[in-house]
Amino acid sequence: MANFQGDSMIGTRFVGRLLVGVALVALVGCSSSSSSSSSTSTTAGTPSGPVRGFDGTTIRVASLGIKGQLPSVEVGARGRIKRFNDTNELKGVKIEYVEFADDKLDPTTALNEARRLVTEQKVFAIVGDASANNPGQYLAQQHVPYFGYGFDNTYCSDKPNPAIWAFSFIGCLVPADPKVLPDSVTPMYDYVAKQTGKQHPSIATIATDIDSGHKDVAHGNLELTSVGFSTPKVVYLTPPPVSDYTPYIQNLMHSDDGHAPDVIQCRVVTDCIPMWDKLQAAGFKGMYFHTLYSDLLLKAMKGSIVGIGWANMSDPTPARDQMKADVAAVKPDQGLDIGIAAGYFGADMFIAALKTAAAGGVSKITPESVQAAAARMTYEIKGLVGPTRYPASTVVPTPTCSSYMLDDGTTWKTVVPFTCTSNTFAVK
Repeated sequence: MANFQGDSMIGTRFVGRLLVGVALVALVGCSSSSSSSSSTSTTAGTPSGPVRGFDGTTIRVASLGIKGQLPSVEVGARGRIKRFNDTNELKGVKIEYVEFADDKLDPTTALNEARRLVTEQKVFAIVGDASANNPGQYLAQQHVPYFGYGFDNTYCSDKPNPAIWAFSFIGCLVPADPKVLPDSVTPMYDYVAKQTGKQHPSIATIATDIDSGHKDVAHGNLELTSVGFSTPKVVYLTPPPVSDYTPYIQNLMHSDDGHAPDVIQCRVVTDCIPMWDKLQAAGFKGMYFHTLYSDLLLKAMKGSIVGIGWANMSDPTPARDQMKADVAAVKPDQGLDIGIAAGYFGADMFIAALKTAAAGGVSKITPESVQAAAARMTYEIKGLVGPTRYPASTVVPTPTCSSYMLDDGTTWKTVVPFTCTSNTFAVK
């Protein structure tokens, strides 16, 4: 079970944000474009000599990240890039996708791979970034813009930062020390309150017993109680692998004053799969929320509810159909999952910034001009993902967007349509 999302460390903080959360103001046909402020001169000037990764006709890009868990990132990125090339979206320019470099969830490996991509492969940008260990300082020093999910805090800043080199289609998801949190749970609360008829439904949270897990729970509890849930009960799992889930299941089933809660929210990534099976065996009849969005899990997670930061990709819309066709052109049997989203949306966001940078002519294409365009863009594929406004989204997703789907065993059924909010919560 490998192609869902990041590791446990990502999962603890990232899962809560993904429930929101998780980005081009206008559509061109079924593709996307960007809008940017008229003032975009935000970083260092024109480099001397040839542009790294661009010979005047071909731009070299690559992906970086947790290839073992999100292998479909490459398919998503290649699909969007193939359409760019096949349709001559930017006259006289092609994009060459070099590789998906595996950082093996290791910071040292991530730095070594980034250096190799820059110095040996001469990549212009990292597109479809899915690393939780981006060497942000190195990439900024080398003027390498990177576009992806936003699994680490190199995508974040304390205040709106137009000098940043990391761009997430959702916005900052894992700030190191947030002053505000995005409202990622109001749609979830509204759905639960309607289903239960309760003003303050009970909820229990499953998290990993590590520092980042405790921090994630503190932030998550603030969000949950702010919108109306009762004070969450927390059950911490030991870091994986877990040898026996029985005591955790028993604690969850008695977490609401001796009874099972109305809702269980799972923040432990792939451990959510066996936990769901065992909770059902124990007689749990409530709602089970998680973020493992993959068609491969439809049977295993039947009856559970998933939250993501974009529209349900099981619902046919022009934008979804275009995305599906782009992916099928590269790999016909590939389903639409989190990895595809990371690669496809990351590549699409890069292309949007590239088009803005090239508005003054192909000679204007540099990493610096693409960074400047992205730093003030609003990214959107209308009805599918976004809008995500920069530079505000370097602090908190602006706005926060989400949808919720019920797994009926064969497909993801939308129970909360894609919606966005600018509401935030102050961290006390």
